[in-house]
Amino acid sequence: MPLSMIAVPAGAVLNLGGSGVYALRTLRGSVRPNPVTWLLWTLAPGVAFAAQLARHVGLPALTTLSVGLGPLLVLLCALTRPGFPGARPNSAELCCAALSLAALVGWRITAQPDAALALSILADGCAAVPTVVKCHRSPETEDRTVYALMGVSAVLTLVTLPAWTFGAAGFSCYLLVLCGTLLVLLSRRASRP
Repeated sequence: MPLSMIAVPAGAVLNLGGSGVYALRTLRGSVRPNPVTWLLWTLAPGVAFAAQLARHVGLPALTTLSVGLGPLLVLLCALTRPGFPGARPNSAELCCAALSLAALVGWRITAQPDAALALSILADGCAAVPTVVKCHRSPETEDRTVYALMGVSAVLTLVTLPAWTFGAAGFSCYLLVLCGTLLVLLSRRASRP
């Protein structure tokens, strides 16, 4: 049995487990997810997953699917928290949301799988900006578990790829860079006096 048949599903489970931990901490109020980021983190991986299916990349698409389902769980839990449903995004968050949605619309216009994947990565990155800023300014409002497990999931997918193509590796490479960035920013919390 190829290593990918074990590693990629295990990575997807780790990813969903990290999102589950984050969702529980959201329910308890110990973390405060950014509504723009988590909504768009549900949409953009869905587009990337569809593009990967169109390119027939196979098992690596499971990582992308889990990256979209996890934020959906977090978003649903956040909607139950007081104040979250009525939270108003600021202008920078709205700009990131507009860029993210424009990238998703761009995919629909091109209908090319590689372009769709590139634009979904761009959309996901734009959606991440409010959370990156929040991790920098208020790291105490975030939790490292979800980002660490997402990063491990991406690594497990990447090490099992038989061929490194943009369709198979693109989203996981992006995810690894994003999670590494967030973890570095959140490590400052531990080093603060």
